[in-house]
Amino acid sequence: MDRRRAQRRMALRGGAALLLACGAPAAGAEAPDVVFTGGNVHTLNAACAHAEALAVRGGRIVAVGTDREVLALAGAGTRRVPLGGLTVVPGLIDAHGHMAGLGALRCGREDLLETASFDELLRRIESRVRRARPGEWILGSRWDQANWGQKELPTHERLSALSPANPVLLWRVDGHAALANRRALELAGIGRDTPNPPGGEIVKGPDGEPTGMLIDAAQGPVLRQVRAPAASLREQIEAAQEACLAAGLTGVHDAGIGDAEIALYRKLCDEGRLKLRIYGMVSVGTGPAAADYLARNRPLVGYGDGRFTLRAVKCFADGALGSRGAWLLAPYSDRPGHAGLSTQKPGELAALAAAAADGGWQVCTHAIGDRANREVLDAYERVLKGRAGGELRFRVEHAQVIDPGDLPRFARLGLVPSMQPTHATSDMRWAADRLGEARLAGAYAWATLANSGAHLAFGSDFPVESERPLRGFHAAVTRQDRRGEPAGGWCPAERLSREEALRAFTVGAARAAFEEALKGTLESGKYADFVVLSRDILSCEPAELLTTEVVMTVIGGEVVFRRAEAPQKP
Repeated sequence: MDRRRAQRRMALRGGAALLLACGAPAAGAEAPDVVFTGGNVHTLNAACAHAEALAVRGGRIVAVGTDREVLALAGAGTRRVPLGGLTVVPGLIDAHGHMAGLGALRCGREDLLETASFDELLRRIESRVRRARPGEWILGSRWDQANWGQKELPTHERLSALSPANPVLLWRVDGHAALANRRALELAGIGRDTPNPPGGEIVKGPDGEPTGMLIDAAQGPVLRQVRAPAASLREQIEAAQEACLAAGLTGVHDAGIGDAEIALYRKLCDEGRLKLRIYGMVSVGTGPAAADYLARNRPLVGYGDGRFTLRAVKCFADGALGSRGAWLLAPYSDRPGHAGLSTQKPGELAALAAAAADGGWQVCTHAIGDRANREVLDAYERVLKGRAGGELRFRVEHAQVIDPGDLPRFARLGLVPSMQPTHATSDMRWAADRLGEARLAGAYAWATLANSGAHLAFGSDFPVESERPLRGFHAAVTRQDRRGEPAGGWCPAERLSREEALRAFTVGAARAAFEEALKGTLESGKYADFVVLSRDILSCEPAELLTTEVVMTVIGGEVVFRRAEAPQKP
């Protein structure tokens, strides 16, 4: 037994007092269905921060304590699962992901994330063109010109030359910009005289012709023409679920779903096939139709033994920083005269938020630029006057670039900053180019927001970033990329402690969904959702966070993912 485990055992002495603090079964209660023993359990419960074992009955934790104490509760029919000294943390929750988008990549859409040059992208697409039927749409996503060593967005000419007959649409990694070839533009009726739509930009060259780059709402005419064979939505969601469980996720806030996804999630619950806990944000826009939807529908909470909840609406205030669609208070440093895009009409968000509050819905608004964040904060503040803002828990999704004067408003208004740590370590390569050094003071400001009293909720925005939460955890505590750069971290004052980062992926994400009484910590009465890891992420070397493996994912006491070969405790 190593020194740290011996110290943990000493800390766990106290028998009944410990069990009472962590939650013991009532006298005469039924034996647990299963006990998990021999672990290094981080409960995130202040009453007993560390334990060795958990007992589960009916999908809920009934006791947490030492091996001896928990095993004493076992009956003849109780299953025993040894943890082998490995680390256990509460179930990791991604507070902002896109299940169908992740599933589409897993089901055959061309994934361009690893392309190192535009030439490589073209080679990948050329291979698709050779296999395509005449007129078939070719779709791809996740390219990033920063990975190619260039700052400017690409243009369509070479893409059009290699695919003159097949329409091609390739989304940038943020999803807010796409490159279309000439055939796709023709089908959509986009030419030199086509005006920019509200909330979008058709990028044009010096000759006035479209370059093929379509920003935000400008993608609409092309998307309406897309006719491509695709995996069914069920196949996509099930493929995404498999990836999430292997990554150690026990819950996902699916940020922007429609009626088809809602019906599918309910059906998967009915069939017992939805293992993840999904918190849905329905996309309803911000116009009159949105208010009508909220008036006709009511939230659905805890469907299928807590596997699916729908009580949030997803809105957009702007685009993305990488494609210069984020709405800024002052023009982009690398594009004078351009301050980004507003994706809604004045007053629409406040009207929607008021209707949502009246109907018991939470509002989750995408805002990346400092102007967008201020507009959202202003709209929320108008609606929350005279209401219990902390009870409504309106959210700002991304909250990426914020004027320093607006940062304290999150805590004051009871708002949730729903943020994605790996966005910072991806964007740091060019964020200063877009914003200038001065505006970085309010960018990706996790520590400042946390210190102000705001409750952070962390996610990834997958498939924009990896669905693996330990990559986000590493980014949050180091402000470094996977190569360990830059030394000391980028804007290091905004780093979080390991416990702060873990809480944002557990307790904070649960609270953002009104579910902190059910999940986020390991204690009696809560769902038995937890993850078994190959290393102790609260004490291992920072670089080791990226090679820490998920050994087991447990949801409701059921092992829903297990590595084929579990490692020995290091």
